[in-house]
Amino acid sequence: MQSGAAVVLGGELNGLGVCRSLGRAGIPTYMVDRKRLNPAMWSRYAHPVLVHSLQGPELIDAMLGLQAKLGQQLFVAITDEMSVLTISAEREKLHDAFLLRLPDRNTVTMLHNKAQFQEFAIAHSLPMPETVIVRERGDLAGVARLRAPIIIKPADKRHFHTGDTPRLVVAQNTQDALSACDRMLEKSGEIVASEWIDGPDDNIYFSLFYRGRGGAIVSMFTGRKLASTPPKFGSTAFCTVADEARAAIEPITMAFADMVDYGGFGSVEYKWDEANRRFIIIEPTVGRTDWQEEIATLSGVNIPLDAYRHEFGLPPLPRSANGGKIVWQSSCIERLRLGSGKLPPDSIVVDGYWRADDPMPAIVHYPQDFCAAAYQRALSARRAA
Repeated sequence: MQSGAAVVLGGELNGLGVCRSLGRAGIPTYMVDRKRLNPAMWSRYAHPVLVHSLQGPELIDAMLGLQAKLGQQLFVAITDEMSVLTISAEREKLHDAFLLRLPDRNTVTMLHNKAQFQEFAIAHSLPMPETVIVRERGDLAGVARLRAPIIIKPADKRHFHTGDTPRLVVAQNTQDALSACDRMLEKSGEIVASEWIDGPDDNIYFSLFYRGRGGAIVSMFTGRKLASTPPKFGSTAFCTVADEARAAIEPITMAFADMVDYGGFGSVEYKWDEANRRFIIIEPTVGRTDWQEEIATLSGVNIPLDAYRHEFGLPPLPRSANGGKIVWQSSCIERLRLGSGKLPPDSIVVDGYWRADDPMPAIVHYPQDFCAAAYQRALSARRAA
């Protein structure tokens, strides 16, 4: 098969790492997003394509229009969660025009829905935190039996993306948990409440992968968070390779992928449970690359490129050593906020936005980021006054 261009859906930090991973290998890469100011839209490694929406019929029409214009079959990497749901539902319309690998529809739905995944995990003896699914107020009695702190999330994250509910609520006691569950249940109709697994942010690990034809694991990388923002419950601020955890984590990830006959990009996040001396699954990511995906490329495992070559029938490339202890930071603001205390002493820190050979994403993004941070500081000071 003759190789062609790649399309990356979603131009935020995740998409920026993917387009650099592909573009630096000489692959023509089209970055599709609805916001011109998103950082990946300014990368030298991407051709920006502005669309009205990253979901629904408008996204499908835009993708088909781009493919017709280019006149070739295109490889697709999704970085936006809502895009996954649209493309999964409309995959037949895209089949001939794009190289697109996803789990089947039911699997995408199950892995996207936290309640359905919890039921699947219990049925298949996957290691999970103690969790209660709340679909009606009568289920709240189970929440009262959980140990605090308790993490409460909408089962379907679409409620978060539409602004109906917060991404999560952390309740420090049972009464607060019951109140939060009651409020979130009214908005979303289905929630999950889980016991907090004690331990620092650097007890959180992740397994990133691409599973291709015949169930082959085309590419896999195990990493470790060093800090989150906000601490304990937020997104990755710093992360690095975690070869020391591969032997424990990767077999669980591969067994999970086999159970659901997974296809395409995915990941599983874990936390080391010190009390029980085992890794616990926090959540899977389905159908897309993950926020911190670029740490794999920086560490010598270029998952997007491996996936691209696999789908076009090209031979795999040899692995390259990075020659040092690479740490990916999501933003220089996090470095200013958290300092260097979380980083190994021999770290080579690579910023998610800034690269000397690709400066525009940082030049566009950081003024916005610093203004937002200054606004939040001013707002907090005003509230405290």
